[in-house]
Amino acid sequence: MTGPEDAARRAAPAERRVERALVLRRFPFGESSLVLHALTPGHGRVAWLAKGAYRPSSGFFAVFDLFDTLEVRWSARPHQELGLVTRATLLTRRAGLAHDLARYRVALELLELAQLTAREEHEERGLFRWLEQGLDLLAAGRASPGLVRLAAQLGLLRANGLEPALQACASCGAAGAERTPAVAFSFSMGGRLCARCAGEARARGRSVEELSAGLVRVAISLAALPAGRLAHTRLDPTLEQRLGVLVERFLSYHLETRPRTVPHARPDGQLLPRP
Repeated sequence: MTGPEDAARRAAPAERRVERALVLRRFPFGESSLVLHALTPGHGRVAWLAKGAYRPSSGFFAVFDLFDTLEVRWSARPHQELGLVTRATLLTRRAGLAHDLARYRVALELLELAQLTAREEHEERGLFRWLEQGLDLLAAGRASPGLVRLAAQLGLLRANGLEPALQACASCGAAGAERTPAVAFSFSMGGRLCARCAGEARARGRSVEELSAGLVRVAISLAALPAGRLAHTRLDPTLEQRLGVLVERFLSYHLETRPRTVPHARPDGQLLPRP
């Protein structure tokens, strides 16, 4: 049975919207249509139906590619899960990402992270800028894909208030002044720990690991590095991989899910051994 409120929602006129958008996921629907999940600056994560998108005569044909910035017009009703796309225009094409496997994989990772963190019907201008910047860096082809991944992941953590404590103790705030070859680190407590807090955490049964002090210093430098400097930065491949595992484990823990596209985490969840 439907009540007066349901009837009122169904009778409400469609809201017309227009926004820049990035397609996060897409699924065939019927013989020629597409269901799309997209990120927009003003409405966050949205879901659309693009009728006839696979027909060569359609105005949507070959428009809804991953990684491209679009301007999309659609109608939305309160009782409908899918908005109906009425017009789509390509603004920025990043077709080159499909021709480089390493950059393509990282670009897919960024789309998945946006899908996991974006909210529906909430303004997500910061997240949209984050995703566009990451895709632009990958498309330009000057920065290492691995470095772009790391910088983007740290930027996403920072934007969500989840950036790991690297320079000061995550528990008491004491500056990390110890000159030791290893640094105590707890994923559950938010990052680096001083010797006293690490001892107390272990006594309470909390998981505390030892990380190379050099690895932590590199992480600090990368977190502070402007995006424009990534093209001029190089890391030893082994160090980049170890740092990637650290950041991805931290990200997965605090997102409370492991993204399907994360490539580095081992099945046992441990960091790669220090050389």
